[in-house]
Amino acid sequence: MSYSVARPIHDAVKRQMEAETLGYNDPISIDLARESVVRWMKQEYDWSIASNSVGFVSDIVTGFGAILTHFLPPVADIVVPTPAYGPLLTVPALFGHRVQEVPSLSSSAFHRMDFEGIERALANGARLVVLCNPHNPTGRVFTAEELGRLAQLVDHYGARVFSDEIHAPLVTASVTHIPYAKVSAAAASHTITASSASKGWNISGLKCAQLIFSSPADAERWQHVADFFIKSVSRLGVSAIPAAYDHPESHDWLASVRTQLARNNALVAETVARRLPEIGYSPAEATYLAWLDCRAYGLREPARFFRERVGLAMSDGGEFSAPGHLRLNFALPEDVLRKALTALVRGAELLRSSRPLEETVTHHA
Repeated sequence: MSYSVARPIHDAVKRQMEAETLGYNDPISIDLARESVVRWMKQEYDWSIASNSVGFVSDIVTGFGAILTHFLPPVADIVVPTPAYGPLLTVPALFGHRVQEVPSLSSSAFHRMDFEGIERALANGARLVVLCNPHNPTGRVFTAEELGRLAQLVDHYGARVFSDEIHAPLVTASVTHIPYAKVSAAAASHTITASSASKGWNISGLKCAQLIFSSPADAERWQHVADFFIKSVSRLGVSAIPAAYDHPESHDWLASVRTQLARNNALVAETVARRLPEIGYSPAEATYLAWLDCRAYGLREPARFFRERVGLAMSDGGEFSAPGHLRLNFALPEDVLRKALTALVRGAELLRSSRPLEETVTHHA
């Protein structure tokens, strides 16, 4: 996000710098961060987790790799509903696993999981389903009914779920994030949840994510490899966790950011509806990402077109196994977002008229 961090996080990192404590993490700081995670999950989601269920990794992608290595049989297939965050599609192959993509079902209302497709993949031997909730890139927040149906399927086939929930703090006021592992005892028994303050508080570079093992057996297994992964966790990131999860000023900061994101989200939706009727779009229920269906333009690489012709940088849907789409990051100051949307409209006009366009200044979104 193009926003400054909350003051308590800034101060926590500054204290570490001033004390020149930039060595390895110490057990006391790790325990304080772990207890902070426990409190946040209870306070925000009414989810009670044990402190020994919280493991630390540098980031979610590293955590995903750890699960693929230590909690799955060798060469087991992975189910990834698409569109999907790129590393969720590419990382499994690095560890010897094959991805079975299951395209999600989409409508004018929102994207939803293809449960029949997921069941076919599980019936064909897949051992892990990747759940991204809130979803990157579509911005969906899955309902209790959807999560419960997935849990029944996974439990029936004796598989697992890796639940990426790092965008959970960034839900809109109209929806509620439900931790997948909280849905049922069956879900808790087969889930490893990825969590982090990185997205909610804009601190991805501090490198301190969490894996939550809701199965006691999984928590015990993690202890055999936990020391290896905690070596890669940043001391600065560890200091930021209590500052984010526990400090009232950080909570106020998050509320303010969510209010701004709601305004920006509405601005994107209004612009698309009024000026870009050929683009398919469902306003995000969470995250700071707009998922734009631009297939009507017939472009193989729409992101390249908008970047080169109108100076607007977005992520191409091909990165998410959804060619013809664009992902626009709207966590911007409102005036910058308006410039970005103006460029988006200009690009669409160019496509409609096929006439040359003057050079413009690049706006990153």
